Amino acid sequence: MSFRTAITLIVCGYALLAAVLVFGAGHDLWRPVSHYTPQVSWLFPNTTAVRTAALSADGAFGTAGMYALLAAVSLGLIAALAAGGFAWGVLFKSETELGLDKAVSYATILALLYAVGKTTEVLMHALAANMPSGGIQAMPGLWFATLIPSAAILSRLAALVAHDLGVFVVLAVEGEPAALSAFAARSEERRGADSLEAKLARRMTRLRKTA
Repeated sequence: MSFRTAITLIVCGYALLAAVLVFGAGHDLWRPVSHYTPQVSWLFPNTTAVRTAALSADGAFGTAGMYALLAAVSLGLIAALAAGGFAWGVLFKSETELGLDKAVSYATILALLYAVGKTTEVLMHALAANMPSGGIQAMPGLWFATLIPSAAILSRLAALVAHDLGVFVVLAVEGEPAALSAFAARSEERRGADSLEAKLARRMTRLRKTA
């Protein structure tokens, strides 16, 4: 089984189990919670506390506990798959999965989304007094429906990016000229001679040969 396949199976299993747990055992998930301050993303530190407090204030203690548990498990999954991906890349010295070009692009997009999210969060908090507390944004079902797939996507992406980072780290540390040359040739074939990955591989090869 390839690394990409294994990661895909893990995140799909997580998403399926989480969805069955939440939407099978949850109650009144589509009833808006009272006195809820809208949040931008479940990934931000204060979101879980705000949402669980709103649920508890409405007497939905079971849903509050389920949300807190799922948020913690989701963050743990992202961290665990990232660590596992890095270890896999280091130990098995395999080919890159995403490629350095895509990895950098995804990382840049995520950084921009985070910056936009934080800016939006600041604006929302500044306007909190004038914002309605109910509505669709106050439905726990929507929180779960956005948390589960986004956690699965981010977990898979973190694993693939960390895997490719591990591959480059072990190549740089061991620095065998033959291995670097072979990796550079494969990168040119798979990603193109002008790709960032191929350029970095060629540079690493030249530096090692002249060292």
